[in-house]
Amino acid sequence: MLQVTVALPSGCCEKFSIPQSSKVGDLRVLAQKSFQRGFLRLVAADHRALDPTLTLQSAGLEDGDYLTAIVLEAKLAATGRLRAVAGAFALFCPGGDRVVTWGKPDSGGDSSEVQDQLKGVQQVQATSGAFAAILADGSVVTWGNPDYGGDSSTVQDQLRN
Repeated sequence: MLQVTVALPSGCCEKFSIPQSSKVGDLRVLAQKSFQRGFLRLVAADHRALDPTLTLQSAGLEDGDYLTAIVLEAKLAATGRLRAVAGAFALFCPGGDRVVTWGKPDSGGDSSEVQDQLKGVQQVQATSGAFAAILADGSVVTWGNPDYGGDSSTVQDQLRN
């Protein structure tokens, strides 16, 4: 078992005892519940943002380490705003590795075909029937109705910084 202390910038902190084989994401969930915060990013003392998919050992964490938990603000984008009716929604945290979508599948409510590409999402923009995610590496991922921008395959090589 590892003893890891997680602190918010406000100074509020909590010590967790967790198996070394656990993932960083498991520790993050414990911290989210303890601090009653929905979205956190864990940062090591050397200022590295920790990858939630890594084990604590793979992330280089040792017994007695201190981490900082940064509260992330969730953002929401919506398609289909005609007549105040939304077709689909996309919820994400800037810098996160997941976008949660729901609503009409043909308006971007189903992102399952591109979910594995949605890593390091910086922002999500919506048209009336599709979404575009701008990633940390400058690339763009689109999904939704092709008639509204949901298929960018023909210009993908142009969609970089």
